Amino acid sequence: MRKILSWILAMLISQEGFAKLRNNPLGDPMGKFGNCVGGKWKNGFYWIRARVFPAQRGTIKDYQAFKAGTLRRMSFKQMNIHKAIIPVLGYLGRMNLVKWIDVIFEDYIMRHGITNLSGLNLMVKENASLLWNSIPNKDQEYNETTNAPDLKVMQVSKGDLEALTSFEAATYNPGTGVLSLTWGNTHFTNGLDTDKVYCMVAKKPILNTATWKPTLFMYTPTDTTKTRVDGSGTVTLPAGLTAADLVAFIFAKDVANTYGYSASLSRQVA
Repeated sequence: MRKILSWILAMLISQEGFAKLRNNPLGDPMGKFGNCVGGKWKNGFYWIRARVFPAQRGTIKDYQAFKAGTLRRMSFKQMNIHKAIIPVLGYLGRMNLVKWIDVIFEDYIMRHGITNLSGLNLMVKENASLLWNSIPNKDQEYNETTNAPDLKVMQVSKGDLEALTSFEAATYNPGTGVLSLTWGNTHFTNGLDTDKVYCMVAKKPILNTATWKPTLFMYTPTDTTKTRVDGSGTVTLPAGLTAADLVAFIFAKDVANTYGYSASLSRQVA
């Protein structure tokens, strides 16, 4: 029935793609329906026009044609957000659903009674604009080294506990795999000396640019076995990694579980 009504309404549209409707048998059109969209002017006239669907100029097919010289222009903005942002975040979340998303973001959702988002949705929502705005030249071609999202802007944790005051150092020993961390050990609001400190590490590359599939890897939350007041701790990663490919994140959780987790701080690993 909806398709029939949309077809009838489409037939009412003039050759210019626009029409005014008064006392029509289908009711007063408001909003989108099928291939049409309707609304109301201030003078009381209801209108309907053909719905315009935006062209996708940032697909892999377009990119390949652009590189081959058979397409004059394409949208690197569309390609960057559709390949380097949303799929990467979704991939990270799905790969670490139980040990990361359920532990931290679902915890936040339950504490705040949020019903219209899942933990994965919340993580993507928190990070999509941060990563997008961190790309140096959004309208230019993705480059892992010079034109990619800055992972340090990510928030891997969310909660009502006071964040650590600073993240001063993250040093990796490729021979042993030990990552040494140093953070500020003071607090000013609801933080306590006894808050436990956790670490996560992201490992590049972000994308496989041969297939344009996400490859970013995330080491899930690891307990440093240290507290806020200690100011330093270690976690162990696989040996032989490249420090330049690693971004470390630290955050805290109160022992009483009253507030849950804090927001995260990040640092490029040295």
